[in-house]
Amino acid sequence: MTAQTRMPIEALRDVVRLTDPHTVRALRGSDRILLGLADGDRPVYLPAEPSNVLVATGGGGGTTTVLRSIAAQALHRGAHVDVVDLDARRSCHTWAASLDRTVVYSRIDAIHTFLIEMLDRLRHEYAADPEAWHRRRLIVIEHAERLLVGLRQHWMLTHPDSQLEEAPGVEALGMLLAAGRHNGIQIAAGSTRGIPPYLGTQVGDVFATRVLAYGGQTLWARVAPEVWPVPPYSVIPGRMHAVQDGTATRMQALHLSESEARAWARGTVPKEFR
Repeated sequence: MTAQTRMPIEALRDVVRLTDPHTVRALRGSDRILLGLADGDRPVYLPAEPSNVLVATGGGGGTTTVLRSIAAQALHRGAHVDVVDLDARRSCHTWAASLDRTVVYSRIDAIHTFLIEMLDRLRHEYAADPEAWHRRRLIVIEHAERLLVGLRQHWMLTHPDSQLEEAPGVEALGMLLAAGRHNGIQIAAGSTRGIPPYLGTQVGDVFATRVLAYGGQTLWARVAPEVWPVPPYSVIPGRMHAVQDGTATRMQALHLSESEARAWARGTVPKEFR
């Protein structure tokens, strides 16, 4: 079945900042996480219920910026956030360091242990209230494809005689993606290649929202195959498409700087919101 692409009626803004009047109205008007603004300053939100989001962009397409915006808003509303950022050079989310209700994982052994523990909690003791933000948990994953490779290599190195078909860390992540949202655990994953290759299901069944930028037909076929024709992409920073319920909506993504994200996550409210 072919979905329709919602074309803009009016020009989009070149930038959407936290303290702009149209952004203030959008954030005040809903308890949902704001992704950006479509034509006519129409807000584009994540669903109200816990759900997963995949941000798939080409190099420099803004994946980190979108994940930072989502995480900061979740913290602002009271959620717990775990940042999984496997990068040996420099973390993409230094803004989140030492924040309350936030843990940053950058070492593969710690990430493996965290995923196994989260799956165990989900099976035996996790009883979050999906309707209450302060009981929700958001797992932010930077470079999802790099994480999968790292988890598999870690298992092979630490358990060279293992007969398992898949690394336990990868299996745990798959289970959290499939079942976590029913218990208030949602995942925001960033990837330059689209759907992680281990998921044996339709991408739309796992990720209710998919955000794309700087991507051609190959990326769209992986991430949002139901959308045709593939909408053209823009080189304007922050210009993206959000796919929800089979429809692609062009938008200008909300941009939070690292300092803005850190302040918003702490509950600091700019004067424009008072």
